[in-house]
Amino acid sequence: MWYSFIILKFSPGIIFLLIAGQLFGQEITGMTSLEFYKQYGDRLIDGSILIIDGRTDTMFAGERIGNAVNIDADADDLEERLKLHLDQPVIVVYCTTIRRTTDIVNKLRCAYIGKIVFITDGIRGWKQNGLPVNIGLQSGSDEE
Repeated sequence: MWYSFIILKFSPGIIFLLIAGQLFGQEITGMTSLEFYKQYGDRLIDGSILIIDGRTDTMFAGERIGNAVNIDADADDLEERLKLHLDQPVIVVYCTTIRRTTDIVNKLRCAYIGKIVFITDGIRGWKQNGLPVNIGLQSGSDEE
């Protein structure tokens, strides 16, 4: 019965991430934006956790979760940009859609041994839950 819930709630990409993480001994956790904020909100505010926004530069410049680093999931140099952050104990990933999140998490699980958290409802869920967003331009690219 519990597995039926997972299949109905999560897309095939998320199910693959959860299964693959278990097979390779990594901790890959999907949680809603509200669950994430309750568990990690203090670390997000003080900047002690890395959060990757996998959307385009334009989308990132419009609004984003505070302290996020922008690494476009569709960038040609995605792997190289992710490698700059492999020393982090926890990497959090979000986007607008689960497709970009899945792409980034799949790249991370091949090169990273730490804990990966992905926000299942993305920036849309974050905003719907009334959680704080930053609006406008900021320095948040990993290329600084």
